[in-house]
Amino acid sequence: MPIKECTRLQKEAKVKMSKEHASAFMINEIHEQPDLLTEIIDHHTGSNLNQLQLLTPELSIERLNSFENVLILGMGTSLHAGMVAKLWFERITKVKSESDNSSEFKDRNPIINKNTLAISISQSGETADTLSAIQTAKEMGATVLNISNSENSTSNKLADYNLPINAGEERSIAATKSFTCSLLQLYMLAIKMGNARNSINQEESNQMVDELKDLPKLIDEVLKIQSQIEELATQYYSYKNFLYLGRNLNYPIALEGALKLKEVSYIHAEGYPSGELKHGPLALIDSQMATTVIMPKDSMFVKNLNTVKEIKSKGGKVISITSNQTDAGSNKDNDTIYIPDTSELISPLLTCIPLQLFSYFTAIKLGRNVDKPRNLSKSVTVE
Repeated sequence: MPIKECTRLQKEAKVKMSKEHASAFMINEIHEQPDLLTEIIDHHTGSNLNQLQLLTPELSIERLNSFENVLILGMGTSLHAGMVAKLWFERITKVKSESDNSSEFKDRNPIINKNTLAISISQSGETADTLSAIQTAKEMGATVLNISNSENSTSNKLADYNLPINAGEERSIAATKSFTCSLLQLYMLAIKMGNARNSINQEESNQMVDELKDLPKLIDEVLKIQSQIEELATQYYSYKNFLYLGRNLNYPIALEGALKLKEVSYIHAEGYPSGELKHGPLALIDSQMATTVIMPKDSMFVKNLNTVKEIKSKGGKVISITSNQTDAGSNKDNDTIYIPDTSELISPLLTCIPLQLFSYFTAIKLGRNVDKPRNLSKSVTVE
């Protein structure tokens, strides 16, 4: 993204901030997301908003159609984006897909070959473990597509193809806008690959793109309730332990929410699949343990609602993030953040926003340096 354009978005984001918070890069970067996503969608759809253009021109339709499996590599927030994308690729392209931690991948003797599309994700493009994973994948014959927010990064030079994140400069160490922009690029790539393989028809892909066009407005709606989320942070910032629970596409978002809270507030937090609760974590539940359950109105809602009831029966405190405003059971006796309703497939792009805001405000209440958390750096260049 051009520097002038990024600067414009940053200035517009600051206008939306109160003077109390405008000095922090993290909150401004959270508020840049609707405009950034709009620009990426417009760029890739061109003049015809229902016709998704090829994201990486050098990667032909024929080549996209030739891959037999997809492997997605990353660390930290990038890994969480890859975990969501794995499910997208399986659902949309019908291609066997997996995601892996870059540091584990290179040491586990993976089974890949020339028919593997390896997608590496590194916001800085300099993550040592991911660079090593790229080299391992290439040595084993895989084609590597790198997704990075740095045009001249080492990972871009190592990869066969490049897809820019286009999030603009991200100055806060905790990734926010680069996460959602990565997710958006991966989702659109899955749509394009699905088209190439005829696993989805044109009508289906048009509907997916139409849903994406509404996404920035929905994110903006969530940002407008940040005062409510700040009030929740005031209520919960003294808690020493948090659980984050989600199912399916929102399980990686639970991991990302826990990571954000750890990064900027230094509070112990863990993310789990909701179904894992009774297999150990339930023993942790008491009045001093706060649990955030990500439960949009989708096919997993009833199961998530049962999870909330289980936690409440054990005396636990629950924050629910949901788009279901009609089911009284979804918000009874627990704190609820309501988000707009959207399709199940792209819900992770929306459910992550209140988690970013909650982490930010919790850290502010604790007096943390949200832009430069202790012991962390933007780019991890050693293994």
